[in-house]
Amino acid sequence: MLKTSRFRRLLEATALIGACALSGLLARPAEACAPPDPGLERSVPEDGDTYPGNAALLFDGFAISLGGVTVTVDGEPAALVPAPFDDVAPGLAVLVEPTPMEGQTVVVSGSFCGDECEPVTITYTAGPHDLSAPQPLVDSTFFAVYDHSDFVSSGGDCMSDSDLTLYVHLTQTHPEPGQPSLFTIAWDPDGEGDLGFRRTVLVEAGAEVVPLSLVTEQLGGADPVNDVCLEVTAFDAAGNAAEPFELCPACFARADGLGPDVDTPPEPDWTEADGVPGSPCAGEVPQTTGEETGNDTAPTTGGSDTSGDSTGDGSEGTGDSGGATGGDGGDQGCACSSNGGDPGDAGRFLLFVLGLGLAFIKRRS
Repeated sequence: MLKTSRFRRLLEATALIGACALSGLLARPAEACAPPDPGLERSVPEDGDTYPGNAALLFDGFAISLGGVTVTVDGEPAALVPAPFDDVAPGLAVLVEPTPMEGQTVVVSGSFCGDECEPVTITYTAGPHDLSAPQPLVDSTFFAVYDHSDFVSSGGDCMSDSDLTLYVHLTQTHPEPGQPSLFTIAWDPDGEGDLGFRRTVLVEAGAEVVPLSLVTEQLGGADPVNDVCLEVTAFDAAGNAAEPFELCPACFARADGLGPDVDTPPEPDWTEADGVPGSPCAGEVPQTTGEETGNDTAPTTGGSDTSGDSTGDGSEGTGDSGGATGGDGGDQGCACSSNGGDPGDAGRFLLFVLGLGLAFIKRRS
């Protein structure tokens, strides 16, 4: 009896330990993603730059405002007023009034988030007025469609639902240093903003790939490969705009059952089989794919790179005026995970021990 009692207590203890261990493997709680700390992350111009006097100042960061910020021109008080495109620009876009003349010194100083961040000072010299629009290279600009398996956000992982992703390859004549261009990418099939998407991004180099992750409801039944025509407009901080142009159909397209673990997956390596019939990419393989930010060479197609319109993407990469995220899939901002773990062999063994112990206890009771 003594031996049986000891054996029974051993099995009870084993069953209890197994249950606790298994619960740790199977019940991994979702981790909430904390928002970034308030503060200014970047500015155009930067401290010490020479910048066109008629160009808007661009400020990007988290939870920033201009309530505690002042500006002077050659020591005289001036004002910061919203630029005409402030509502679509990533971050804040403001003009200095009166407009600084060439050679004058402009000083922006103060805290962009009250008592929650340290004050900053940005001093720049006003340069000649910018009177030239950006020069997009339309023939080298295209987009591709990746219809991957649906991604569903857990609600606390810093990401959003995503059913497919468009990769827009923007190219332009390289802008002047410190004077980036802005590109607005939009598709509004009903003309009322109920469907489609709109995003404005900052492009500092000659080429950039902008990923737009979408949910199927935004398409309203349209085929993203053949029915979607992107309207692209390039403009600069001085308000000079290039002629808008359209991109359609898609150049490359792929559909597979692979399920991404982020809302905006990396761009696939396109092959000849992915070329859309009738597009410039049919039968061609691009020399560059993926993130092209900062490159001077545009992507080629064989020999030659928040206004309520949401793309359903929560990641941030390049600046964003809409719900779409900019990013390359490799850096999603928040690496929090809400996925449960797979118990694997250890879990199955613990289940076996737990069942054996409970069965023995029931038989002996």
